Amino acid sequence: MRLELEPFEVELLRALAPGLRQLLEDPDPDDPAVARLFPATIADDDEADAELRRLIFDDLLEERLAGLAALEEILDRGVAHRSRLRVDLVEDEPALVLGVLNDVRLTLGARIGIEQLDRDEIDVDHPAAATVAMMDHLGWFQEQLLSVVDPPSVGS
Repeated sequence: MRLELEPFEVELLRALAPGLRQLLEDPDPDDPAVARLFPATIADDDEADAELRRLIFDDLLEERLAGLAALEEILDRGVAHRSRLRVDLVEDEPALVLGVLNDVRLTLGARIGIEQLDRDEIDVDHPAAATVAMMDHLGWFQEQLLSVVDPPSVGS
């Protein structure tokens, strides 16, 4: 699978990657992004939830860090082509990239309280406007990648 990224997309991904890595490697329990990336899995049973987290947290963390490392490696091996960066994704890389894009969007959204925002009230002067624009573009990028990874069925 081949991707061609605009320079601003490459810059955006490279700029957001270190923050996500820091969040994953040194999670602050007060950061709303941590709760969003690692939500409670068993409602109404804190003890069972804590036990499940203890069992799966390291695997989830390792998976997220591997995806982030893969994205950085993918960007590093990209080749300039007509003012874009061309990268060829192989094997499980599309899924890894989708996972990182999802993690970045969840992190950004949690930190600006996206669930409490009225998107109709966000104009260019709103403090969250730039973050919402980044989230929207990353969401569009996810959709494009998904349409290639899992194309819609004819007639659906």
